[in-house]
Amino acid sequence: MDVKQLQYFVVSVDMGSFHSAAEALITTQPNVSKIVKSLEEELNMTLLNRTRSGVTITPQGESVYMYAIEVLKNINIINEFKKGQNIDVLSISSVPSNTLSFYLSQFYNKQSRKDIRLDFFETNVQNIIRRVHARKAELGFVYISKRSMSAFKQQIKSKGLEYHELTKVPLYLFVGRNNPLYKKDSVEETDLKDIKLVQYHEKQFSLYNHLGHIKEDIIYNGDSVSISYTNSDSFLTQSLKHTEHGSIASSFVKNQYQEYGIKAIPIISCERSISFGYIRRKKDKLSDLGESLIEYLENLDEFKN
Repeated sequence: MDVKQLQYFVVSVDMGSFHSAAEALITTQPNVSKIVKSLEEELNMTLLNRTRSGVTITPQGESVYMYAIEVLKNINIINEFKKGQNIDVLSISSVPSNTLSFYLSQFYNKQSRKDIRLDFFETNVQNIIRRVHARKAELGFVYISKRSMSAFKQQIKSKGLEYHELTKVPLYLFVGRNNPLYKKDSVEETDLKDIKLVQYHEKQFSLYNHLGHIKEDIIYNGDSVSISYTNSDSFLTQSLKHTEHGSIASSFVKNQYQEYGIKAIPIISCERSISFGYIRRKKDKLSDLGESLIEYLENLDEFKN
């Protein structure tokens, strides 16, 4: 197996046909087909289905494609080193947070040297744990409720990770004008029993799971609450703006939706109830850039308890 095989396979998937891949790679269609076929024979699996209109990826091909992308990306990084481009890279994974995104941009602007790169990847808590454990991210920023903290710490400990809290934040209900709770200045947890919600895709560590934990007399069994899940910020925003759905999230996104007429309503009993912090690999020393970022965040008023 060589780099050219992976490159030709990836480009064929991206372009949807050997003909288009050949044009992008400045070669011939038979050559692309031949090299991809040699990769399939070496792996003893079918990566692409050939049709008259082009190629489609197989389930086995999907798995190979993801790894091939990572290999090609890492080769590019190595080539940068070879060229003497000593760029410091800080890879970060985070739950959605416009507050953190804002401070990351400010952190970048404060750097005296600009030959640095911030790689920022938003996803759910489980994927953040996987990415930090697999060294795809140096730091992973998460929200964790008191109810989930014990299970969370046990899970990351088994992967050689540790959690550092930066601050505690309150929970808010986000609603548009179509929601019956829109005119309220605050809501009780009991107000949320019959509401329709749209939440970021987060199962075990969903912030919604925090509700009913502080007040033990409130039971949330999922029977009366309709929850839709998404990994799309655009879908969540449009759902809040145009439907009766609400969303439960931390104060770190309370200004994110104002321009869309979406209101952030504090949830009574959930003041400073959610822990926000970062996970890192326990035995690894942080890079200079990683250390600088954490020091910068810890000195911000927003992160001081």
